[in-house]
Amino acid sequence: MGASVWVFLLLCSESIKTYRANPHFAIGDVRIPTWTTPLFLILVITFLLPHTSLLGHLCGALVGYGWGLGYIRFLAPPEWVLRFIEEKLNLLGRLPHYVSVDQKTFGRYGVLPSTSSPVGPGRGTLGAANGIALGPTGDGQRLGP
Repeated sequence: MGASVWVFLLLCSESIKTYRANPHFAIGDVRIPTWTTPLFLILVITFLLPHTSLLGHLCGALVGYGWGLGYIRFLAPPEWVLRFIEEKLNLLGRLPHYVSVDQKTFGRYGVLPSTSSPVGPGRGTLGAANGIALGPTGDGQRLGP
């Protein structure tokens, strides 16, 4: 309950990044700005799902657009504050999978992990080859007795 506001905040922030790289997408002869996609999604969800907060979603979108455009980046604490908190709370020792500010290799906000080689059927994913459905390799599961 209420997580959709965060979803729209992140969608709007990412739509601004996408807008800088690809300002429009085309449907037929109509060119639509990419930053408007989350607003369209907000309207669709408002009409399809009853009792959703249009105002809450629009406020989340407004904050996301503000973050994406750089107007409210001052709200993020500086790295020296984060290092001080990490040191005082001993987060590396207490949390098993904690990533320190100093351990990040791609800056403060990081990047999503990606693979350099494409993952295809037969490499641990579900897929189809020659019209035959394949499952994860080596799973050892059987359907039936």
